[in-house]
Amino acid sequence: MGNDSFFSIPAPVTFHEYHGRNIILSENNTVAYRKSGYAYGITFSKEPLLPGEIFLLEIEKFEHGWIGNLRCGLTQENPSTNFDLPQYALPGLVEGGQSWILPVSTADINLFDQTYINKLYPTIYESNNHIHTSKGSIPTSVLLPSRHKMPSLCYSDGEDSVHSMSSLFSEESADENYNENGEYMYPADVGSRIGVTYVIRDNLAEMYILLNGHVFGPCATGIPYKSGPIYAVIDLYGTTKQVRIIQTFGNSNLNDNKQ
Repeated sequence: MGNDSFFSIPAPVTFHEYHGRNIILSENNTVAYRKSGYAYGITFSKEPLLPGEIFLLEIEKFEHGWIGNLRCGLTQENPSTNFDLPQYALPGLVEGGQSWILPVSTADINLFDQTYINKLYPTIYESNNHIHTSKGSIPTSVLLPSRHKMPSLCYSDGEDSVHSMSSLFSEESADENYNENGEYMYPADVGSRIGVTYVIRDNLAEMYILLNGHVFGPCATGIPYKSGPIYAVIDLYGTTKQVRIIQTFGNSNLNDNKQ
């Protein structure tokens, strides 16, 4: 038997085919673009997330002239049922009682404690410059902002301000919120990397948000994960125009198809 009998590469992570009416998917459903307006930009992961699986995105494009930006979280609403989508994830999806979503801005993220990845052990933990998840191990650098991007002039809604934040991993990398020009990267900036995951505590799930190499949370608790599959949900709202899924395992070539 060949090597394929011994090694199995996970399927690439993609967006679900069901999404808001202003969303266009491309590049094998790994890129989501909002074609017009500032609403109807809800998207989902194609497959439910496992506990400890990190759904990771990079912001690729923004659009001036809007208030607010990306919303990110988890939902037990099954996109395969083609249920009626609201204009916005907040408050639309959250009002249904099966979604846990928050705006990705400094002000909103800082409402939650910053923690260390090893506090999520054994579901997720860090060692030897790698993060170990339920879907495999990835370099810690994958979670950091894209350093080659030009700095964005856009920030969410005037609420963002520079905060001194200790690193997720160590004090030595505490400057990872800054781009290669030494400018602070806001959560909504082009090049920012945002992830969502959950872990199980006492037979319920807790949601955590990852932002440019830092982890915050729990951002939601008491999630009844046994009552149904949990999907990642992303709302390309306001200034956030386009995002790309960052493959943290599987076919890494999908990350190299940028135009």
